[in-house]
Amino acid sequence: MQPVEAWKGVGFRRLGNRVDGTALLLLAPSLVVLGVFVYWPLLYNLWLSLHEWNLVRPNPSFVGLANYQALLADPLFSQLIRQTLVYMGLAALGNFLLPLGLALLTIQVKGPLAELYQTLLFAPTVAAVSVATLVWLYIYLPAAGPLAQLLARLGLEAPNFLSSPHLALYAVALVANWKFLGFHYLIALAALKALPREVLEAARVDGASGLTLLWHVLLPLLGPALLFLLLSALSSALDYAFVPIDIMTQGGPFGHTSNLMYAVYQEAFRHFRAGIAAAQALLLTLGLGILILGQLYLLGRRHG
Repeated sequence: MQPVEAWKGVGFRRLGNRVDGTALLLLAPSLVVLGVFVYWPLLYNLWLSLHEWNLVRPNPSFVGLANYQALLADPLFSQLIRQTLVYMGLAALGNFLLPLGLALLTIQVKGPLAELYQTLLFAPTVAAVSVATLVWLYIYLPAAGPLAQLLARLGLEAPNFLSSPHLALYAVALVANWKFLGFHYLIALAALKALPREVLEAARVDGASGLTLLWHVLLPLLGPALLFLLLSALSSALDYAFVPIDIMTQGGPFGHTSNLMYAVYQEAFRHFRAGIAAAQALLLTLGLGILILGQLYLLGRRHG
């Protein structure tokens, strides 16, 4: 049966430029959910970003693009953008390159040892984010923490990781990357196991090995999976870091561990500046939208 004929049985028929009523009826629940929970909040957020509202006054006041102008002129907003990019860059290392490298190293391991590696690497993902963050908060303690004691035995002075403007952001990002490393590792490992063995064997027969096999055979075959893994790591980087930031530093010291997502929360629910928060949220949405469009473009080039 041809694909078009199969769709006719469930009512997805095109009459000229019209779609019949059965298709619209089937789509109606999804369209309602999208409209209520996706498109309406986006439109309301856009409307709110054009107003000034501190959540204690009954009515917001229209200010046009003033919120965006204030953000773009604020040096603290430029700092937020830089720190957001750093979080995403660290996520690319910790949730893309590192899981891929670990998958390449452990795929050759067989038997119970392979299951042990997978269990150990995936175990942090199972733990609750708040619990895992509290464990790392204890590890980072300046004097009594295990890391400080280990450095002291080595004759080194342990810095205050969460109070240092130069180290706090990396300390928080390490917790977020460690927490979700196992999820991305399993994705990379599953992609490697799904590769056609006959192609790999043919490449080895032709003399490909080591970096040559990796660069010219494995990575091209892994293209779609790696693209998904990279976009997942980048788009989720800020979400992964939200709870560690809130528990460990609350954006400090002096805002050095905050990012655009956490700043939206602070502006809306701590400073009660809903208009500024809405403008930040819209700019963040646009940034993530660019990532999605980039993914679609790259996928289109691959399959075009």
